[in-house]
Parts: sequence; structure tokens; C-alpha cells
Amino acid sequence: MKVKTDVLDYEIISSLQKDGRRPYKEIANDLGVSIGTIHNRITKLKKIGIINGFTVNIHNEKLGYNLCFIILLRIDGKHTAEVLEGLKEKKEILSCFHITGEQSAALICRFENLNDVQKFIQDLNKEKYILRTVSNMVLKEYKNSSNVLL
Repeated sequence: MKVKTDVLDYEIISSLQKDGRRPYKEIANDLGVSIGTIHNRITKLKKIGIINGFTVNIHNEKLGYNLCFIILLRIDGKHTAEVLEGLKEKKEILSCFHITGEQSAALICRFENLNDVQKFIQDLNKEKYILRTVSNMVLKEYKNSSNVLL
């Protein structure tokens, strides 16, 4: 369900997407409104669930997570939600999607080395209702974002 927003809301969100730590005063100056307006709008955007929090965007490779894999899963249909709920807590999984098509789910995962990848995939294949895995190593990222850019 789309929530009612206006141009100022979009401008505030866009500013925060560029730098989530940006002071309200700077945002207010750029947008030509008061600090109170920025504070009230951000509070409203949090309350209605458009802004779900603030996070750090890290450089995975600099922390040693050089390998990115897209892993497709075929899951026994009656147990898809159950399996995905169980998997979503694994630290290697950055994103977990229930998808249409020949496969049931897609996982975006990060690993430090190939041994970690091998063990992770072996563990997936041991899961009771996972029927098949298809692993694809990402060669190069051209864009990686989970948010709509405004």
C-alpha cells in the first residue's frame, strides 16, 4: 500500500540516502525549510514505516568478503516459507527472495573464501526440503543497492 507523501518528503529521503548522518540543519538549509520541519517530517516518515532505520553501507571486499554468490534454490513448495524463514538468519545471506519460475528462491550471499562457499552450499543441500541448489559466482558488481533511489 502506497503511503501519502509529497515532494518535500522525497527530497528529505533523497538527501538522507546520500548521507544518513547529515545534520538536519544542512538538510533544512538545502531545502529552504526550518529544522523543525525536517525533524517533524523525518519523525512522520519513521512512524509510517517509510524510513525503517539508519544503517552503515560497508565495503564488503575491504572486510575480506571478496566472493559474492547468487544461489538459486528449488524447495518443496509446501515448505518454502518455513525453509526461507530458517535461512534468513544466516550471516552469509545478504538478501533472500521467494521468486517465481523454475526455482523457489534466490539468495545473495557473501563469503571470504571458496571453502566457506563450499561448506555453505553443502549445508544447504542437507536441508530437508531443499531439492536443488544452483550457484552463480558474481564476477563484477555494476550496481548494488536495496533501496529505490529518489
